Amino acid sequence: MKSYCYKLLVLCFSLISFSALAQEIKVASIFGDHMVLQQGIAIPVWGTAQAKQEIKIVFGGKSFETIADENGKWLVKLPKMRANRIPQELNIISKSDTLILKNILIGEVWLASGQSNMQTKLSETNQAAEEIKQANYNQIRLFNVGLNISHQPLTAVAGSWKVCNQTNAGGFSAAAYYFAKDLYQDQNVPVGIISASWGATPVEAWTSGESLIQHPDFKDSVLKYQKLEANWELLYLNYLKEAELAKKATPPAKAPVLPKEKNYPTALFNAMIAPLIPYEIKGVIWYQGENNASRAAQYHSLFPLLIKDWRAKWQKDEMPFLFVQLANFRARNVEPVFADNWALLREAQTATLKVPYTGMAVTIDIGDAKDIHPKNKKDVGKRLYLAAKAIAYGKSITYSGPIYANKTIKNNQVTLNFYHVGKGLTTKGELKAFELAGADKKFYWAKAKIVRNKIILTSDKVAQPVAVRYAWSSNPEANLYNKDGLPAVPFRTDDW
Repeated sequence: MKSYCYKLLVLCFSLISFSALAQEIKVASIFGDHMVLQQGIAIPVWGTAQAKQEIKIVFGGKSFETIADENGKWLVKLPKMRANRIPQELNIISKSDTLILKNILIGEVWLASGQSNMQTKLSETNQAAEEIKQANYNQIRLFNVGLNISHQPLTAVAGSWKVCNQTNAGGFSAAAYYFAKDLYQDQNVPVGIISASWGATPVEAWTSGESLIQHPDFKDSVLKYQKLEANWELLYLNYLKEAELAKKATPPAKAPVLPKEKNYPTALFNAMIAPLIPYEIKGVIWYQGENNASRAAQYHSLFPLLIKDWRAKWQKDEMPFLFVQLANFRARNVEPVFADNWALLREAQTATLKVPYTGMAVTIDIGDAKDIHPKNKKDVGKRLYLAAKAIAYGKSITYSGPIYANKTIKNNQVTLNFYHVGKGLTTKGELKAFELAGADKKFYWAKAKIVRNKIILTSDKVAQPVAVRYAWSSNPEANLYNKDGLPAVPFRTDDW
């Protein structure tokens, strides 16, 4: 009996040792078959192995060597490469192990992130069936980052690269898909899109502790969460298990409550963004803001902080960061409203354009009064790519709708000037959504007309105008465009 137990013990140790050797080399979780590597920049490839293990990377007919450090971590930087549409293999080799990653392309890689409107699947949007049927683009690759939370930065995410086709496109971010499609068709290079999004999440959850601790509103909470011993990953894993059991129960049981830690400061950066760094990307597309609308004043500092944070983490000060302004939503107001959270959040988003290498896709005309998740994501992706074409790829195009520049007031008439006029100002029907107010701060609808690419405003109820607002509500009847087809950015001239 003792002999049998001894032999069994030896066998177990042998199997464990064999398993350890078989999995001696590991590459970071963002790498895998079907991935796209960013062209035109040195590409970091990293992972783990046995301490002091010699590692060789073979790619594109060239080999590169390194040695894992005392903790088993290794990193190799591949040289700059041009876009390549021909699939290649990447081999990671040690004395006792080899990993082979297949079907790899070189092209443009973008990160798509935010809350539910970025997370919304292609299958849930307009003309989904027709689009999915045609979504066979083997040069576009998709990576969905698995949902997770953590109070400390993690090193791995769940997910895998998939070729864009009828099977995989429907479950991917619609806005990111349309952005990738336009990018691929315009630039004619492979495109990789990494989607890390989660519905109903605030911007602070996507920001790192190192940056967020500098914000006076979050310093204490960041310190508190960093010291926690609670395992937020385990909380979320237990939630998933309970949710699955609830579905299978007969009759179906009540669904469990999602852990509140999901929206805590740093929770999503730690779990869903940190493990991606430093995988090379060209830039970021971002669709978020609804969850911060009640704290719009704070968003003026929080959103630029996130942009600065991510650029610092990727060590790319000029990394393009393109975002979607909140769409129109809720019932339309009959009379001007003085205060509106969504209008204020849009103002904070517009103010973020002062940050270099940023662009904004205005969606004030393609929302849905009854649905916070409007189904038109094709135009969202198209407008994001227009911004990318100008900001990331240096094309001289009109990529924004008209943006307020300045005003002049003469008697009861206000004249407005705009940037990004493009081919000229235009409107769909009679101009709407302009308001005027005098020193009494009471706003009234204004009569508006276009004269030589300027807007002329008057109101019988405002003899001496002081302030102007345009599209200043959750769901305004906004219809000012440039002739390039892009809607004007909502604005106000007062700070009341």
